[in-house]
Amino acid sequence: MSNFGDDSENEMDRYAMDRPPSSYGSMQSDDHEDIEDDDFEEPVLKQETRVRLHRPDSPETAITERTNTNQSSIYTGGLVLRQPVMHIGESSVYSYGINREPSFVEPSELQSDIRTEAGIDEESNYRDVQEQQNDSAAVEVQEEQTEATTEEDDSDEIVVRYEVPKDPPPTPEEGLGLQFQHKHGSFTLRHVLTQMVRCLSQLHPGEIAYFKRCLSTHCRFRKNYSRIADLNDPLDLVDKLIEVSGMGEALHLTIRCLHNVGKDNLSVYLKKTCRRVVLQHDLKMAHDRRYYSLYEGRCRPGQQRYISDVYVEPVTVIRGNREPINLENEVQRIPYTIVETQIRAADIFRPLPQEQKPIRTVMMTGIPACGVTVAVNKFIIDWMEGKNNQDFQFVFPLPAKELHLGKDGDQSFLEMLGSFFAEADDINFIEKPDCLCLFIIDALELCKHNLDFKNNEVITSARTKAPLDALLTSLIKGTMLPYARVWITSHVSAAYRIPSQLIDRYVELRGFTDEKKEEYFTKRTTDPELGRKVYNHMKRSKALEIICHIPVFSWMVAFIFERGFRDPEYGKHPPGITAFYSQFIVVQMNRSFEKYRGCSVEAQKWKDEDKMFIEMMGKMSYRLILEGRDWFTVDDLSSVNLTYEDLRSRDELTTEVKRKSEDFRTWVFKFVHYTVQEYMAAMYVYVAFRKHGKNVIEPSKMSWFQGANKDRPVIDLYRPAIDRAVASPNGQLDMFLRFLVGLVTPGTEDNLRGYLLNHYHPKAKGTEEVLKHINKKLKENIHPDRKRNLEWCLVELEEGKKDEGR
Repeated sequence: MSNFGDDSENEMDRYAMDRPPSSYGSMQSDDHEDIEDDDFEEPVLKQETRVRLHRPDSPETAITERTNTNQSSIYTGGLVLRQPVMHIGESSVYSYGINREPSFVEPSELQSDIRTEAGIDEESNYRDVQEQQNDSAAVEVQEEQTEATTEEDDSDEIVVRYEVPKDPPPTPEEGLGLQFQHKHGSFTLRHVLTQMVRCLSQLHPGEIAYFKRCLSTHCRFRKNYSRIADLNDPLDLVDKLIEVSGMGEALHLTIRCLHNVGKDNLSVYLKKTCRRVVLQHDLKMAHDRRYYSLYEGRCRPGQQRYISDVYVEPVTVIRGNREPINLENEVQRIPYTIVETQIRAADIFRPLPQEQKPIRTVMMTGIPACGVTVAVNKFIIDWMEGKNNQDFQFVFPLPAKELHLGKDGDQSFLEMLGSFFAEADDINFIEKPDCLCLFIIDALELCKHNLDFKNNEVITSARTKAPLDALLTSLIKGTMLPYARVWITSHVSAAYRIPSQLIDRYVELRGFTDEKKEEYFTKRTTDPELGRKVYNHMKRSKALEIICHIPVFSWMVAFIFERGFRDPEYGKHPPGITAFYSQFIVVQMNRSFEKYRGCSVEAQKWKDEDKMFIEMMGKMSYRLILEGRDWFTVDDLSSVNLTYEDLRSRDELTTEVKRKSEDFRTWVFKFVHYTVQEYMAAMYVYVAFRKHGKNVIEPSKMSWFQGANKDRPVIDLYRPAIDRAVASPNGQLDMFLRFLVGLVTPGTEDNLRGYLLNHYHPKAKGTEEVLKHINKKLKENIHPDRKRNLEWCLVELEEGKKDEGR
């Protein structure tokens, strides 16, 4: 029974069902519904092949039911059977096309014959010559058939007949997405095992040895070669390959090694019969290389982390009428609440219990630095590792920033896909209803195409050539690839480029809750005790705890505190917050440069207009605080000589929260958190005094000669600022004052040098006077909340001095 024949259904079933299963269990199908062998097209060899199998421990070495009906004998060398022939590429065997089912011709009945080893040796020379002639003829026939194939032929895969099961799929658990539904027939273990065994059964014993030798030299299988070294039976060999490497990797290795041993016809046949499994495996390998690691914050060579080591799932909600900004505030004592419907990030395509229509197109938004792109990467990695959303046969990420880098001129969607994924060349089957794909368009705000949904040509076929803009709009509309799913991520402003009637679900990322913050701080370090120290130290500052709902801010805090705790004396006093906000502004500006300008050294340089943008945004923020507003419009930008384009190209600090019309002058914006607005205002007041010599708080007391005031003692600025903040009845200047006091210390001021201050700007004078004035106010009879805020101002002064020494 060494030869796996193609003569009958019963022979394959007997191999699959009666043979003692291995530890991997590859003899049992993953699908509950058996797939008949008639569903697959069988190649036919051109010469007779005799394969000797040594299986002394298997009951199959005895005279079997089939061979018992013929004349056979048992020799010391084993049982020798004559294998039927299969001709690959001949049109008389089978044909396939888009609108045609595969026609199958039953091969001749398996015949057994008793051969001595001497008789086999006498015929070996004749068979070798005959093999070469037959292989050459097979290649010629295959080439002629390929040339005769038209564009309408579905030549990218050999069609596997698949019927959708009638019974409803089981409901997956929460967090698994679209999963545990009925698997497509071509992805079942039985189908892949059958095709691999059929191909390897056509090899001589010498070719089997050559095949295994090719496996031993392959870098991905070298260390596991010893586990298959003694296996000669194709069924045993394939079974062990799948057990050791997994189904996709075993199929990839088999195709490669068949090609290396000169069996191109078998290699091509196996690739076409298992085309979807091959493509899925190649895509997963490509995704593994690209998305398995990430840079936290900014791209720093050598500082990437494995995404599974640092990723904590942020809060994901189905968007309602509430603004995306976290309104939690320390001074106003506004708690952090979520009133929308929460879902898991993996379940964004999963309909709610009351929803009957499938979710085809999802728009995910969030404030800058909330981790949208990282959530996409984690989604892809989880799909690659088989953890969730396994109903998607293929996942194609299409970064919006790179869509314009493809081929110029008209092209089909399949050609465009092939330019981004070399593995996806000529995959016409993605248009079929049984091929569920996911296309992810990440960072829509970076897309340079117009996305003209009104005037673009409507494309219905992935093979039709058209401008790329028309292909994208047709994909989103659903006129092209209607059975696919589309996931778009974007900042809120760019999300309006897609008509709302084309979006089935809007979701938002809201950042970390308190539980998620603790999980993040303890997960990202290899020392859980250090992570708990960092988290507990962060919680000592309520303002810091609130702003850490932004993942990027949590990374900054963890990065600095982890290094701070190397000093045994670190952490005795509550942490300051001003230095973190200074670094947050710099990091976010640099991230916007990377997005819109590139990653080159020249593109990363701060230009004069960038520095002016920060100062003018601070000036506007100061006005908003005095007016008691936390929002602004384009008219507010115009009042400080800024335009909407200035804001759009540096959009990592603000987000759009409301749009009533297409007129951009009516759009409403906010900073990513109100404390960021307060810091920007304090930074503007401080830089105006230190750099330009202007006292913004008391402009009436400014000297007519501004240059003489640049080196004035800072107490001239801080005395009126402290007095005004203490006199505030509602505490609207509390955080502003805390940031302003924190900026005067040398350690904190250094974060502004090279950006808003010169590198060699003289140090501030009169900081001791500021300390004395604060202590004086603490002794006065003031509101308890104002007194508590002045105590925090002293913490900022103390922490700033420590930062200078580190």
